[in-house]
Amino acid sequence: MKVRPVTKKDVPQIIKLIGDIWAEYDCVLDTQGDDKYLLAPDDYFHSKDGEFWVAAERNEIIATVGVLMLDEKTAELKSLYVRENFRRQNLGENLIKLAVKSASMKGRSEIILWSDTRFTNAHRLYETLGFKPLGKRELKDINKSIELGFKRNTYM
Repeated sequence: MKVRPVTKKDVPQIIKLIGDIWAEYDCVLDTQGDDKYLLAPDDYFHSKDGEFWVAAERNEIIATVGVLMLDEKTAELKSLYVRENFRRQNLGENLIKLAVKSASMKGRSEIILWSDTRFTNAHRLYETLGFKPLGKRELKDINKSIELGFKRNTYM
């Protein structure tokens, strides 16, 4: 398996991966609305001094993660998704550590993330890695999402 920065040619596989994961929770990925940034993740994350990575095995994308810089102090971890048959193998943990390290190297002292309340397994992983609850927010999206916020410092 190889973890590398995203390229434009990865977009169809990214959309399929994340769409399939959302479907596990009876939700729809909305690339025409709230998730439009996934149509050009390289441009979106680079415009916010961040990066978006994919994990690929045999040229098939099996996971994603991104980090963007919100301000001088804070980064945001975004779009952590791991294909079902690759979960519980430390891939998600390693991708989170990559994002946290990137934020730290860019001088950010804290990192936040927002995760749909349905993603309870991911919440346990975040808490295991030292993330603390930040709050809750309700989105006005097609899935009627409610998200939990988490934060931690960037020093591993």
